[in-house]
Amino acid sequence: ELLNNMAQELELFERFDFSAAQAVNQVLHDAGIVPIDVSCRVDRYDRMSVEIEAAQVDRNRLSKAGLAKQISKACGRAFDVPCIGIAQGKYRLQMSERPVYRIQAGVAQHVCGNAQLCGDSYECFPDGSGRQIAIISDGMGTGGRAAVDGAMAAGMMATLIKAGIGFDCALKIVNSALLVKSGDESLATVDMAAIDLFSGKAELMKAGAPASMARKAGKAVKIDAPSLPVGILNETSFAKESVKLAAGDLLVLYSDGVTAGGEDWLTEMLESWKGEVPQELAESIVSQAISQRSDGHDDDITVLVMKLAEMNLEV
Repeated sequence: ELLNNMAQELELFERFDFSAAQAVNQVLHDAGIVPIDVSCRVDRYDRMSVEIEAAQVDRNRLSKAGLAKQISKACGRAFDVPCIGIAQGKYRLQMSERPVYRIQAGVAQHVCGNAQLCGDSYECFPDGSGRQIAIISDGMGTGGRAAVDGAMAAGMMATLIKAGIGFDCALKIVNSALLVKSGDESLATVDMAAIDLFSGKAELMKAGAPASMARKAGKAVKIDAPSLPVGILNETSFAKESVKLAAGDLLVLYSDGVTAGGEDWLTEMLESWKGEVPQELAESIVSQAISQRSDGHDDDITVLVMKLAEMNLEV
């Protein structure tokens, strides 16, 4: 399946730009980066992506914005900041052309019983191919054991996706890891969104996760895809839905603690929100979710709000 993912990815590319690769190679040397391999690929839509494998990178001294600026100048195209991963002691930098949209994100959490460890874990990052990836994983229960399961699922998914593994294949690897982690049952939900920053299309992939909310042109839309968590069965798969977003629209991912007291209030809050800062909305949703719960129970709560905005090309 890994080989099939690689084959599908290669089919998307039309040609290699060797002169651009040479220019990038010189930029890396000037920046003190030792490149092993540099690849500049142009797809059928004339969008270039740059993949760099390097022997060593001083991440503390590396300016990702500065590197993107120099590579953009060398290639004559506007690139986004690189996504950096590590595999077998080698660094992998991946960059794509600067997209039409950018993401403004905000995240807020509440820990059950104000404990030290949260059973929810989240990741939010660009994948280096013009998409913004958001992941929330909720480990079974609360406390330390749930925190391990949630962090393991979210962290592994993020690492595999950054390494170029497909979403479905990455989920199967995470599922296998949870199945063999211990003799005890280890369950975790995986809630993931991949937003194409060129088209605005958001693909939502769920494994046991609750519904999500989108606000399109001021109207709240519920997005649900019933499925099972990972760590239960030998075979697992995502349930998928998609939604088309435009500049100013919102996408909200959250763990099940948010809607334990109902979800009508969440729809009203999204439609009435007039603010501009997603972090403020995420914190407001968490506060309201706590106050809406009336059954005397508490739970971990995570809210991730993403707002689609037009890219300022002068930035």
